[in-house]
Amino acid sequence: MKIAIVTGVSDGLGLKISEKLLKNDWKVIGLSRTKPNLDIEYIKTDLTKENDINNAINEIKEKYPLFHCLINCAGVMSVQELKDLDYSEIDSLFKVNVLAPIKLTSGLIENIKANESDIVNVGSTVGFKAYEDQCAYGSSKWALRGVTENLQLELKGTKCRVIGFNPGGFKSRIFEKATGIKPNLDAYMDPEQLANLLVYILEMPKTLEVSQIIINRK
Repeated sequence: MKIAIVTGVSDGLGLKISEKLLKNDWKVIGLSRTKPNLDIEYIKTDLTKENDINNAINEIKEKYPLFHCLINCAGVMSVQELKDLDYSEIDSLFKVNVLAPIKLTSGLIENIKANESDIVNVGSTVGFKAYEDQCAYGSSKWALRGVTENLQLELKGTKCRVIGFNPGGFKSRIFEKATGIKPNLDAYMDPEQLANLLVYILEMPKTLEVSQIIINRK
């Protein structure tokens, strides 16, 4: 049975990815602040806290050292006018969207190399195009894209694949959580379909690597 470590499993795309992996007979090790109602191994983790991340790394090394994939899916959004940018919000944003994936990957890199594991960084189309009132959020996703490309360079010549998975707008509560406004998501993508695509990419032969993929709604 293959093992995947997934961050942000309690909601949104992370939850759907976990559900799809379970259907495909993967074992899921989930990291989030809240445990989802899924049959997974769960490590309670606040990705804004270094101690929590270190504890998660140590527990993975001790209990689940032979994992096949690390999926950095947790993410938070910020929508603020330039004149209103809040330092604490930016700090939390970069901790979850950028620092946590870097720290988890760094802490587990020896296992990743030994297991020939894959790394998935879930970014966004915001990491390729600027949007108004999303300076902080967009910057974090551009940074994550840089992390992905650097990891591809660092792991060149190994069997580890590094996949940048960058969806556009899909049905989730990320905007509502950031703004308190519930938008109309009728035209947005189905996160279940995105999860199906990502798991399909992971289950492709290891001789094939989807280095960066951008998924937009038609």
